[in-house]
Amino acid sequence: MVISRTSQTEICGLEFVILTSTSQSDQRPCPLCGALERRLVFQRDGWHVVKCSACNMVFIGDQPLAYGTQAAEHDWADDYEKEVSRRKKDRPLLMFFSRLTRPFRTDATRRQFSHAIHWKREGKLLDLGCGDGRFLAMAARQFDVTGVELSARAAQAAKERVPQAPILVSPVTDAAVPADSFDIVTQFGYLEHEWQPRVGLGAAFCALKSGGVVVIKTTNYASWNRIVMGENWCGIHIPSHCNYFTPATLSRMLRDAGFDPQPRPLLDRLPTSDTLWMAARKPQPQTGVRSGAIF
Repeated sequence: MVISRTSQTEICGLEFVILTSTSQSDQRPCPLCGALERRLVFQRDGWHVVKCSACNMVFIGDQPLAYGTQAAEHDWADDYEKEVSRRKKDRPLLMFFSRLTRPFRTDATRRQFSHAIHWKREGKLLDLGCGDGRFLAMAARQFDVTGVELSARAAQAAKERVPQAPILVSPVTDAAVPADSFDIVTQFGYLEHEWQPRVGLGAAFCALKSGGVVVIKTTNYASWNRIVMGENWCGIHIPSHCNYFTPATLSRMLRDAGFDPQPRPLLDRLPTSDTLWMAARKPQPQTGVRSGAIF
């Protein structure tokens, strides 16, 4: 493992050690363990998806996009439409069947809400990566809600949907949210986009009250469909999705960030699902300042 502890960052009063590469390589260190040793899984449009040789985390191994570039040139709404157009051209039959089955799928926003109220039914809710605010609008019926969103366009849509809610236009890793203030933090479709996912989890950790819960939805790299489809899997979006989690790698990252991952319901553990749901609790406080390895 070629890493060097070179700097520290503070998130909501918590001090984290950032792991950075000691080499001059343009490689992105593993976001889970910091290692540089990896093997190529596939490449597309100049981007390299790799698997860490030390911990099996799968991620884009090129140098991260700056948040400004990510917001200006890779807005999720635009990148999603580009990917849909690419798939229609490359795999028209598969896209045709996908459209046919769409009416039979569970509404995504309702499912997010269902997962949230499984853990908390009232209190203060913070949605990190709130997108256009569809989930926040539903959650506002039972919670005092706040959102954070990198995309100014999506944040504006969220403000229009939930005008009474504070919506911060900011990277999650830099968002000025109060510490120890929220009963539940949701990260639905956020971690796969975050080039510093452990810092993003750190933001959730310090925003939560002791005993609070973070609820996560991301793509499931361990799904049978991904194994069959390979790089043509529906969860692959390059470069918008820069992290590809399995239950094992997400659990480890949550523990490294200080969380206690919670038991997963049976339906959430089925390998037939392309979606990975996971909840984790913030333990009761301990004496002293906690440090963690972020990158």
